[in-house]
Amino acid sequence: MSNAPRILAAALAALAGAARAEDIIQPGEEKFTVMLGAFLPAFRSKVQVDGETTGPGDRIDLGRDLGADQNTSGGWFGAEWRFAPRHRLGFTYSRFTLSGDRVIDRDLHIGDRVFPIGAELQSRLRLEIAPITYSYSFLKQDNDELALTAGLHWSRLSFHVQGSASFGARSGSNETDAKANVPLPLLGLRYDHRFSQRWSAGASAAAFALRFGEGTFEFEGSLVSARLHAEYRFTRHLAAGAALDAFKVNAKAKQREWTGGFDYGYWGPQVYLMARF
Repeated sequence: MSNAPRILAAALAALAGAARAEDIIQPGEEKFTVMLGAFLPAFRSKVQVDGETTGPGDRIDLGRDLGADQNTSGGWFGAEWRFAPRHRLGFTYSRFTLSGDRVIDRDLHIGDRVFPIGAELQSRLRLEIAPITYSYSFLKQDNDELALTAGLHWSRLSFHVQGSASFGARSGSNETDAKANVPLPLLGLRYDHRFSQRWSAGASAAAFALRFGEGTFEFEGSLVSARLHAEYRFTRHLAAGAALDAFKVNAKAKQREWTGGFDYGYWGPQVYLMARF
């Protein structure tokens, strides 16, 4: 164990020396970029599932009401194609599951079900997040790049609650499910600055609000996001990075599988590996 820090330091030194700085593919010179990372966000999530026959459901805080652990972790991957010097297409995908188990301290109306006080509820909210973006760099210099971004931020939510309760000598159980697709446009800016051949840092921000549909299909939502990152390039193609990411979505929906509302947000650190070609 005592040799582990020296071994790790030697391995990093070897990687750092594997390529001369002038041989490294710099940000802005690449054609393709592939990213793989881990994310440790703290979520804040609320949901409301209306019933088809029983009317509006309760607005539920997943942490406070259902005991969900909202300090979770997840992996993500992404790819970007610079098809012209100032033009890029990018895609990322991440997935998180927030699970809870709690004896509730108030009646909860979820969908067409009412879970009474004292019932034990197991819950699961699964989030799949997949933004697709186009970036145009209206400023592109050797050490600086500033781009306008536009795209579609696609979220898919799947919510499941199962509960059981005892009534004297009797017991009963109930469950409900809801699913929703949340397509929101986004507009933003991204900036990258290169300090040296091996070090760079940057920031990005995006926001949008949208309302469409009527009758049996309605949707209203907004999003805001922000990100800070830093990167170290240790070989010609490979780099390691760290980031701080924050994001929030608020939506009301009337869809076939989910009528009600939800909002979720998160912030937290990321670490990732990046390959440029």
